Amino acid sequence: MREQRRRALSVFCVGLAALAAPGLLAGCAGPRLEAAAGPSQPSVTLTDAGIHLTLLPNTWRGSPSDLDRSYTPVEVRIENERTEEIQVRYADFLAVDESRNQYRAVPPAEVARALSGGRRPSGDTGLASVRRPPAAPPLLAFHDPWWPYPSWPYRPWSPFFSPYYPYPFAGPEYPYRWPRAPAYDILTLGLREGRILPGARVEGFLYLQQATQKGTLLSLSWTPVSADGKPLATLSSQFRIVR
Repeated sequence: MREQRRRALSVFCVGLAALAAPGLLAGCAGPRLEAAAGPSQPSVTLTDAGIHLTLLPNTWRGSPSDLDRSYTPVEVRIENERTEEIQVRYADFLAVDESRNQYRAVPPAEVARALSGGRRPSGDTGLASVRRPPAAPPLLAFHDPWWPYPSWPYRPWSPFFSPYYPYPFAGPEYPYRWPRAPAYDILTLGLREGRILPGARVEGFLYLQQATQKGTLLSLSWTPVSADGKPLATLSSQFRIVR
């Protein structure tokens, strides 16, 4: 009797795993981009007037691993073989699907705040300008047994000195702690705005607004600008959205 129960339980567990596996796989595999010109190619390289742009749409391996549920990360590599410098600006990247829905490139700090639950009043741009929480009631002397000076803000175990806090100390009034897990890779691996000197190259991830949920064909373009802000030739490529 015991052996029959054991066999029945084994069969039930195997059947349950078989039913759950497709759902788990489907949840892990999010939408991806394939180059329209060559679906088997992992990257697309565009060249014009000494500027090389390489797009790698499915290479995000950082944290969070499910970033594609909120944003569309595309790895970007830019080489400048011109005799003058060029500029990288998020506003010069543009993604549009076949229904003319437009998606902008989001700065890494904005992505990190969104995924970490950080809130900031409209118009504020610096860490020091974050709205302060209500004043806490005054602490009594010897508030805790391990630190007899409650007014001293620089405790070694303070969360603002933790290695999981990716930004420098912003003052004890800063109310939103950004854990390292969801924000650190986004900030360090993101593409940086700025100049590219002649003969130099830069690389990083471009975080597009969620661009893989509506359409089936996505056009990604970049219009570089010279050092004086003059637009240069636009580099563009199309990708199929595979779900």
